[in-house]
Amino acid sequence: RGGSEEEEEEKEEEEEEKEGEEKEEEEEGPETPSDPPPKPVVPGVLYLSFLPPGFGPRQARALLRPHGELGRVFFQPRSVRRRRQRPGGPPAVAFAEGWVEFRDKRAAKRAAKILHGAPMAPRPRSPFRHHCWSIKYLPGFRWPHLSERLSYERQVRAQRLRAEVAQAKREGGFYTRQASKAPPKTSGDPSAPLPTWGFTQRPTEEEIWRRKARPPPAAPPMRLLEKVFGAGR
Repeated sequence: RGGSEEEEEEKEEEEEEKEGEEKEEEEEGPETPSDPPPKPVVPGVLYLSFLPPGFGPRQARALLRPHGELGRVFFQPRSVRRRRQRPGGPPAVAFAEGWVEFRDKRAAKRAAKILHGAPMAPRPRSPFRHHCWSIKYLPGFRWPHLSERLSYERQVRAQRLRAEVAQAKREGGFYTRQASKAPPKTSGDPSAPLPTWGFTQRPTEEEIWRRKARPPPAAPPMRLLEKVFGAGR
């Protein structure tokens, strides 16, 4: 009997432990799957194909900031030869095209859809009120792509400049060699006088008066006249 009582007590303890575990599970509730992580915000880039005179990165930030959080901005300046000189100041930098990065590509798409073809500045006193946005969203375009493109263009310009300099050096060397091969125009005698150059000049006033004051030519002798006019008799 003693052994059977001990077994019954052990069974009761096990049942109590199981009931306690079930109560704890009921209080905690069923396990729920963890919430999915938030999607990362992907930036977007807008391309500005037309920039009016005097429109730079500062003006672009001021006009595009209300449409979303901006990132980096880059404007490509025009050629140095096309820059206008301000009277009494540094040359005005004119830009040909520009890229504006939005922190969220959805804001960039929305801004491109709203602004393309619309007036750049609604204020009547703004110098850009007569210009319209020429703006486009670049799908799949990221800022590193722009950096790679600009680096490639710089390399191409440097290579073209080196080629032009090398071509100019070759042409200069060719003309120098041809000039050294040409025979000298002077004689081989080093003691020979150098060639002189003659220039036709108008007579001076003194020469003209001297010529007018010259006496008339002498009359032919009488014997010569007699021979000429007497031969017909």
